[in-house]
Amino acid sequence: MERVDEHVQRRTLKEVVIVPDHARRTESSAFRASKERLRADGHERCWVCGATDSLQVHHFGMEWSLAHVADWGQVKAFVEEWDPYGYGRLLRNQPMESPDDVRNLLVLCERHHIGVDHEDGGSGTGIHELTFPIWVVQRLGMAGADVVPQGGETLEKAEWSVQSAEGSLEAGLVSSAESSPFLRDHAVPEDSDKQRAGGEVS
Repeated sequence: MERVDEHVQRRTLKEVVIVPDHARRTESSAFRASKERLRADGHERCWVCGATDSLQVHHFGMEWSLAHVADWGQVKAFVEEWDPYGYGRLLRNQPMESPDDVRNLLVLCERHHIGVDHEDGGSGTGIHELTFPIWVVQRLGMAGADVVPQGGETLEKAEWSVQSAEGSLEAGLVSSAESSPFLRDHAVPEDSDKQRAGGEVS
């Protein structure tokens, strides 16, 4: 297989969306209840990095401003398939009619929600600033390998972090499971089947 050398990829994307007429957003009672449920169920940390400060709640399946054109059956099917906290499975027998439904929400820190430009000035780090495959690698990549420069990080420092992580993996100093925040966070306990049967949210 031919090897491609490490390189910096820069793209400028143009997004065109027709946003339907809608009421100016205010915090609904459903949104407050969903945030409280996330807090009570122990999801008060960023889904990407685990940070517990500057938290925000993202509508990941159906954006709030696009709710008037939502096919709620399709949205419900989507959140049951991409189910970060287990609410899609747990609430699958309940209808879904609002973007503020807990099944449509993802807790993110400000950095991974709305993004912060890195020191060299290019792109941000938030889900509203990046394409999904590039945004999610911040969660699924090796710990310390910042392929997306983080807030206050120069491009050179990010490149060094990627090279260092690759070197540690190649040298056998860490396993891929140890290097992945996702795998560490999602180790399956031996009694996980019992927990699911009891209706606890994972």
